[in-house]
Amino acid sequence: MELSWLSIVPVLLAIILAFVAKNVFIALLSGIIVAGIILDMKTGTIFTSLDSIYKVFQDDWAAKSILFCLMIGAFVYVIEASGGVHGMVEYLTEKRKLVKSKVGAQLLAYLLGIFLFIDGTSSIVISGVASRPLFDRFNVSREKLAYITDSTSSPIAWFIPFNGAGAFLMAMVGGQVSAGIIEVDPMTIIISAIPFQLYGIFSILIVAVVILMDNHTNIQGQWSTGNTEEEQSEAYSSQQIFQGDIVPKAKNMIVPLVLLVGSIFGIMCITGEGNILKSDGSAGIYIGAILTLILTGIYYVLQRITKIETYLKWVFKGMGNYLEVTMILTLAFAFSNLVSQLGTGAFIARISSGINPAFVPFMIFIVGAFMSFATGTSGGTVAVLIPIGIPMAVAIGASIPMTIGAIISGGVFGDHCSPISDSTILSSMIAEVNVMNHVKTQMPYALTSAALASVGFLVLGLIG
Repeated sequence: MELSWLSIVPVLLAIILAFVAKNVFIALLSGIIVAGIILDMKTGTIFTSLDSIYKVFQDDWAAKSILFCLMIGAFVYVIEASGGVHGMVEYLTEKRKLVKSKVGAQLLAYLLGIFLFIDGTSSIVISGVASRPLFDRFNVSREKLAYITDSTSSPIAWFIPFNGAGAFLMAMVGGQVSAGIIEVDPMTIIISAIPFQLYGIFSILIVAVVILMDNHTNIQGQWSTGNTEEEQSEAYSSQQIFQGDIVPKAKNMIVPLVLLVGSIFGIMCITGEGNILKSDGSAGIYIGAILTLILTGIYYVLQRITKIETYLKWVFKGMGNYLEVTMILTLAFAFSNLVSQLGTGAFIARISSGINPAFVPFMIFIVGAFMSFATGTSGGTVAVLIPIGIPMAVAIGASIPMTIGAIISGGVFGDHCSPISDSTILSSMIAEVNVMNHVKTQMPYALTSAALASVGFLVLGLIG
């Protein structure tokens, strides 16, 4: 399709409405309608916008991701209803006294997010679910939890060469090697690009600073001090009030979490025939979540925590609590597909060509940041910019590792803070906060990281 300024209109509309209307659902739906109209005008089709929504489920990854969110809704609810969450809080704060303060609760979320580097989605879910009750116990803002889990998911995932993001990046760079653009081992160049992922590095460091300064400054100012009744009514799931003779026990949360992590990575090893790099990530999270719910139900029944009928009610209740975010994710996938058809990413990249070699990394980072913020995807941004950025860097003599680092940094920025990013939405969902509240409270830190990264790429480009 011929690239033109019209391709960025739906993106601008969606972003503006997300901030003005403070409703991501309305923003995405409006963007889908406008994008569909533009495509209809160019191709002579009709109802492209509405068709794009159901076509989301024709994509395996999208369909499994959406179903995974429903399963996670059920998972969160059953470990709350079983007394597992309350039991874990009591264990960490009263019995073992491992987490004794606000800083301790935040460090737990931070470290879990870093060590769960294999998959960004799993990182958000596990660190968020494990840490959220402790944030409530010590009256730490849920928005801050969303910020920590979001900032340690996608940025960390792109650092690791042997996870899903690393495998994707290796395939993209390998394509440039096969095409004869560069002559180097893909793994070698990817590893050499890690120090140049400046946005991710600064993001992770700033999170640590924000957490550690919590005891020394009044840095809590921008965060809410807890969930108000209004915020609770808007949350994506609700805290279960224990009834009957259910006794809160930490193992009611620990066992399901171990099952979730083990099932996801177990399925990934099976589908990759022992090599996690070649695994089916969508199958891992989808099948892993289903297996976890089945095995958790069996465990709860055998432990006489609940009956199978009650457990099924918990599962369906939890799924229902996550229905809103599931709809938002569906619209986000549909919107991303339409934006791709419009050629928005390629148009942004094209109008940014013809620059001085010293400014290539800086310009690529800026273009990638705008592109990823507009589309809400780091993978899509990397997929568009790798075939453009690497040949450009080779042609004008710019650093290849620095260029790759700039591409990834730009992609991570939008994935980290765009209101239409699945990571942003999932972080909000797990923390049970409004998406736009999360975006607004996280944005100052994301922009600070972006500013530092911009200066870094400028300096490195000039001295390199």
